[in-house]
Amino acid sequence: MEDLLMIRTFSIVGGMLIISTIAARFNKAYETFTEKFITIIGAFGSLFLIIYFEDIYPHNLIACGLLSGFMGWSLGPTIGYIGERFKWRKFLKDKGVKSKDLNKPSGFWGTTEEKHIVYYFEEDEENYFELKSNKMRELEDDFRNNVLAIDDDPYNQKWQNIVFQALISTCTAVFITLLVVYLSPIDFSFLELILLISLCALIVMRALNYFIFKSPKQMLYQSYVGVVIFVLYLIYDFDRLEKANANGDASWDTAINIAVSLYLDIINLFIELLVALSENQ
Repeated sequence: MEDLLMIRTFSIVGGMLIISTIAARFNKAYETFTEKFITIIGAFGSLFLIIYFEDIYPHNLIACGLLSGFMGWSLGPTIGYIGERFKWRKFLKDKGVKSKDLNKPSGFWGTTEEKHIVYYFEEDEENYFELKSNKMRELEDDFRNNVLAIDDDPYNQKWQNIVFQALISTCTAVFITLLVVYLSPIDFSFLELILLISLCALIVMRALNYFIFKSPKQMLYQSYVGVVIFVLYLIYDFDRLEKANANGDASWDTAINIAVSLYLDIINLFIELLVALSENQ
């Protein structure tokens, strides 16, 4: 069959996305650290199984199913965490709480200055409070009791709209990148090294921001970069698929390899769009 590779690849991607969606619906949050640890190890273990059984049917499909299940199980808590951050910012805004950077003495002699974030009420800027202060704990308790503990909280509809926008944007990006590859005569293989370096740089910068800078603006800008990277990855992987199909390659290992790459592109693009849309509100 002329397009057997296409059929296999898109069938695998579609099946993996369906499994991940179902798993994400079942698991909204991690109950324990052990559950989180098992999910992460399971995802990496599934990737190893995919590589090992890449050309052995049906073991390769079972490994893909395991990967998409573990990814979906982690996707639910990831979406929940992003949503909680979004609702928390909306909650603070409605309470009239703002933040600003203050310089405080640092170093052995106190001669250097270190920026840190403090919070204050809009009408009382002089009386600021720290992140771990009693006032902030009161706000967090209020947030948990009157927002997170309620199924239909005041910010839920806004958050659902953002999730829907991210989903539609992801589907649109997949469709457009597919058209770009199949309508353009350009060879996109040159993107491989560029994207690898860019992705590594993004991971490093995101780790630095998480542990050191802790800047919401940095997170927003990095999510924009992430969107660009994974859109280009979609183009690169669709280009690989087109070339393999044109060469008559309908092997299972090629279909599995490209399908998993496309699946990860789509999942990561969705997360980056979700972060970008939520942080930009």
